[in-house]
Amino acid sequence: MGKKRFLSPATINLYRECPRCFYLHMKYGIKRPRGPMPSIATGLDSVLKKYFNYYRSIKELPPELKNEMRGHLIEKLRPTYYRDIREGYCLLGKLDDCLVTEKGTYIPLDFKTRASKVEENIHPSYPLQMEFYCILLEGNGMETEDVAYLLYYYPLSVNPDEEVKETRSIIFSIDIKKIDIDKKYANTILEQAIDCLEQGKLPEASKECEYCKWIESVCGTNSLVGIPVKKDEKPPEPEEIIKEEEYRDTLF
Repeated sequence: MGKKRFLSPATINLYRECPRCFYLHMKYGIKRPRGPMPSIATGLDSVLKKYFNYYRSIKELPPELKNEMRGHLIEKLRPTYYRDIREGYCLLGKLDDCLVTEKGTYIPLDFKTRASKVEENIHPSYPLQMEFYCILLEGNGMETEDVAYLLYYYPLSVNPDEEVKETRSIIFSIDIKKIDIDKKYANTILEQAIDCLEQGKLPEASKECEYCKWIESVCGTNSLVGIPVKKDEKPPEPEEIIKEEEYRDTLF
């Protein structure tokens, strides 16, 4: 079949948003335009991972999690998890962390950063993201449950007691959201996304896709329909997928 294609929660969520954008991204490397990456979220993610690694080393949960869940952090968190789906297709994902329950099951944890406490509904891409993490864990022999946790960190204030301004601290709080997992739904979306790539023609754009609307308004409705299917397609490398995953995770 040729080179293996690597799919991720981010690219499958792209399929859910717009099959045409997904097809162009995966088949031709034609990605949606994007602005400057908000690097502060990436920096906070790095700080949080070091913080969690400390508690992993002492075999304890971070204090803010102890009242919400029981168990311990996974001892060896892999940089990336992989699972073959069907011939020529592999799902990959990079978990922020994972809880091992007292029953020995595995529950994915994901860091999110926001400006304030989460009052509105959770973004629809997040439950699907966590469902794929459960699929990846189970594909690596780790039994999961029908739940996952989103850990929203948001700033409260600057600590005024620090004498040296270079080390003055920003105080953060956490809002923990427990979400229900539907792996059957996620597997259905995954199979539909693969079928989309296998069909060999450019799919219809989503009616809500602002990117496709813009292209059609500037170039015409048939501007992309004539794109042929190349025989020498070069699917994105796993490292490229992970970088895209990390970028998209900073957008919300």
